[in-house]
Amino acid sequence: MSSRKLSKQEAINLVIGAKILACGGGGSEINALKNIDRVYEKGSNFTIANLDDFEQDENICIIGMVGGGITKEDKLLVQDREIVQREPMLEAVRELEDFLDVEFCAFVATELGPNNSVVPMMVAAEMGKVAINGDCCGRSKPMISISTTRVAGIPIAPFSIVNQYGDVQIIKKTVDDIRGELIARTASNISGGSVSVARCPMTIIEAQKAVIPNTYSLAIKLGKNVREANERELNPIETIRETLPNTKHAFSGRVKQFSRIEEGGFTSGEIIVESLGKAGVNLKIWYQNEYLLSWINNEPFVTCPDGFYIVDNLTGYGLTPWENDFNENREISVFVQDAPAIWTSKKGLSVFGPKVFDKKWGKYKKASSF
Repeated sequence: MSSRKLSKQEAINLVIGAKILACGGGGSEINALKNIDRVYEKGSNFTIANLDDFEQDENICIIGMVGGGITKEDKLLVQDREIVQREPMLEAVRELEDFLDVEFCAFVATELGPNNSVVPMMVAAEMGKVAINGDCCGRSKPMISISTTRVAGIPIAPFSIVNQYGDVQIIKKTVDDIRGELIARTASNISGGSVSVARCPMTIIEAQKAVIPNTYSLAIKLGKNVREANERELNPIETIRETLPNTKHAFSGRVKQFSRIEEGGFTSGEIIVESLGKAGVNLKIWYQNEYLLSWINNEPFVTCPDGFYIVDNLTGYGLTPWENDFNENREISVFVQDAPAIWTSKKGLSVFGPKVFDKKWGKYKKASSF
C-alpha cells in the first residue's frame, strides 16, 4: 500500500486548512488539536491513503460526530450523568464491525473540517489502520443525510451510535437517509449535543463513486502555506488565491451584525458584512452549523453546495460561527468555489442545493457565475 504518514506539523497544517475549506463547520479546532496531541504524545501518528491503494472488495465506513447546539432543557438530561465511555467513536466502529462481522480496512470522513477530518485518522491510529485521503462532502454540511454516498445510492444503514454516557445503538435499517439523520440527531440532543456515528459501510469500488478524493492533501497544503505566510509576514489572502486557483475572492468587508441560536442539534443564525470597497453594499450569510445561503443587498448570491470560505483579512485563518469569531468590525474576506460535479447533478442538488434550506429559492447558480 502506498500510504502517507503525517508528521505532527502536517496534522496541524491539515486542521488549519480544513478550517478554511469547511465553510464554518466540521467540528472544533480545539478538540482537533487536543486529539493530535494525544496521538503523537503516545508515539503514534496519522496515516492517510488513496482509495486506489486498496483491493476493490475491501470494506470501509464513514465515521464522524453528529451534533450541535441544544437547549438548556436538553442539557439538563445529562447534567448528572457520569461519563463512562472515553472513546465513543472507537466503540462505534467496533460495534458496527461486530454487527456486520467484517473488518474495515480504513475509515473515511463524513466531511472536511477541523475535527471531523481528524477523527478518522485518530481512530485509524488506535486500530492500526489508515484514513482515506478524501471525504464524503468536499466541505462541511449540517446533516449526515447530506452526503455524496446518498447521491451515489449507498445506504446510510446499518449504522452505530455511541455516546460518552455508555449508550450504544445499532440501527439495522432506515426508510431513507433523512430518517437516519433524524435518529442520530435525536440521539445527539439527549446526549449533551454530540454522538459518535459509524455509518455507510461500503466496499472500495462503491466508495470510488462517492468519495471526493485528495481533500486531506489539499487541506495540508493550504494550511502549511497560510501558516508560513503569517510566519514570514507575507499576504495570506494572496497565498490563499495562489494555493486555491479555482476559487474567487468574492467579497471583503467588515462584520456589522452576528446572531446565533442553539437548538434542535444545530447552531444557526445570520452574519451581516459591510463591504470595504463599495459603499452601501452588504453581504448577508445564513448558516446552520455551516455557511449555506447568502445574499448581496438582498439579491441571491452564492449558496451550498459550493465552497464558501470566510477568513480573517489579516491572518487568512478560517472563521466559524461556532466560536466568537465574528466580533463587530472584524475585517474578513470571502472566497467561493464551484462544488464538485457530483453535487451539481440533479440528484446532488436535490440533496444539498439551496432549495433544501429555502424552498422558495430560485435556480441554483454556480459560484463562478457571480
